Amino acid sequence: MVQAVQQRPNDPYLYLYVMGEWYCYNPADMPLGSGAMGDVYKGYRCRDGMVIAVKRVKDAFANNKMIRERAKQEASLAFRHPNLVEMIGYCEYAPETGPIFILSNFVQGKNIDEYVKGFENSPHRTEKICGAICAVLDALDYVHSRGVIHRDIKPSNIMIENDSNVRLMDLGIARMNAGNKFSSFGFIGTPEYSAPEQMQREQNGTIVQINATTDIYELGITFYELLNGSNPMSCNTEVETMTRQMKENLPASERIPKKLMQVIWKATEKEQSKRYQTALDFKHAIQAALLPEPSKSQQVMDWIQENAMMLLGGVMVLAVLIFVIVILVI
Repeated sequence: MVQAVQQRPNDPYLYLYVMGEWYCYNPADMPLGSGAMGDVYKGYRCRDGMVIAVKRVKDAFANNKMIRERAKQEASLAFRHPNLVEMIGYCEYAPETGPIFILSNFVQGKNIDEYVKGFENSPHRTEKICGAICAVLDALDYVHSRGVIHRDIKPSNIMIENDSNVRLMDLGIARMNAGNKFSSFGFIGTPEYSAPEQMQREQNGTIVQINATTDIYELGITFYELLNGSNPMSCNTEVETMTRQMKENLPASERIPKKLMQVIWKATEKEQSKRYQTALDFKHAIQAALLPEPSKSQQVMDWIQENAMMLLGGVMVLAVLIFVIVILVI
């Protein structure tokens, strides 16, 4: 049996055997990024040098059975979608203990908040941000249709690849709808973006489920932050932030068009039933909010079409009245 993790004498690289292939990375390198579960490094496929991403789950979590199972779950999400990062697989020193490694395709790009700074003064800034958010909603529609909830939507988990393609990152804390055993283990997520049900799982004596509307809420907060330039839910302490998420609505912003603000308010309703129920509903609402206001003549024509039956009925009543009056006069 091949030992899945190996290191050679006088060789800085760690070698990982995943899905019948050898990969490697240098643990002494600076991480590409860090998240709740671990650090991400640039790695390579030994056969041809193809660049990959290697996530090493933090040692503080590595011996936690729940975290190990969650890492395996992330690596098993073999999704193929242009707005998602594709997974390669998973390996570990031993089945129960030691570091865990999750391998995925490498995405060359920048986080969406950095991307937005690149066109801060563009007249098309709002439309570009909306386009990126709609791409994320396409990715969410895909994973939701397969029973997966992301649970950690935030700017650092949305990557813009080559200044064009949008990819939703890090399904590491995602939960499967069908009986995921991690869903009852306390708060999981990032407070500045998390939905109320992620922090207070019981409301009025009833257990509130994490579902697609949870991701919609988180993306609504992210959307607001990108348009506004800051996240008003962020406070000095985590407790204050979580309290604000549960009790306070997003304030109106001069940088956000009124129609889009209405869309964001609906996406970030505190009660799940009041939010958009699907990612596509949210996407269509954004697209509708971007449509130009119809001209006055078009508004009149639309009103006539919507009230045609009423108008027709009124004309007929008027004609009858005129007929009666003529008969009486004669």
